[in-house]
Amino acid sequence: MTKRTLFSLSAILLFAASCSTPKKTIYFLTSDQPDPTVETVATQPKPEVLITADDIVAINVSSFDAFSQKIDPVSIFNDGGIPYSLAANGSNGATAKGYLVDPEGYVDFPVVGKIKIGGLTPLQAKEMMSQKLVAYVKSPVVEVRILNFKVNMLGEVGRVGPILAPNHRINILEALAAAGDIPITGRKDNVTVIREKNGKQEFGHINLNSKTVFSSPYFYLQKNDVVYVEPNRLKRQQTNEFISFYLPALSTFIGAALSVYGIVQLTKK
Repeated sequence: MTKRTLFSLSAILLFAASCSTPKKTIYFLTSDQPDPTVETVATQPKPEVLITADDIVAINVSSFDAFSQKIDPVSIFNDGGIPYSLAANGSNGATAKGYLVDPEGYVDFPVVGKIKIGGLTPLQAKEMMSQKLVAYVKSPVVEVRILNFKVNMLGEVGRVGPILAPNHRINILEALAAAGDIPITGRKDNVTVIREKNGKQEFGHINLNSKTVFSSPYFYLQKNDVVYVEPNRLKRQQTNEFISFYLPALSTFIGAALSVYGIVQLTKK
């Protein structure tokens, strides 16, 4: 094989590699020509959120009586609970008080006692709590929120760690944006969502290069989902022991040998 042939093959391989990699880094890539009209894509309905065991639930009570009396009649209901950090990734941030849901689905609420809210949606729990508090407070207004509604980001993302969703709703794109997006070293065509369902681990796969992501049952993430972004081939090669340690030394040796060979050839002329 001549030097010219070897150089040509190397150039072709480098060009092919440079052309193939960026395609996997583009969101919603299609082969169709751009359509000037508005395009709509069907999405999965938002999943229903239920309060379950080990949830930390904030229950805040207010009343019109609080404005007309010297002593706030609902303060006793808002003093209970345990502090829970609202900061993600272990950073310092705000905290809120919440009640731990026990394995049977109960919380121990001040004055009222044990109340079962497990298996209810936050809205159902709010309505049920309002009915129970009528006996203690005039026209109570109750807000119920799951404080530990989070998903966990792993793999090739900007920031690894938990992402909190205070409004009980987060999709895969919002989670990735909060985690600093997927760098060029991550694969967008094979994102794995690990979800616990009926006591088993369920593994779902999302292709972010395609618009079909919006119709995926894993587009909307659920509480405690784990999102794993796989590194691309280049990243895996960089972490390979042979590639990262021996190949640079080998390349240096080959480069030195070629330099010596070139010098020898020049001295012969």
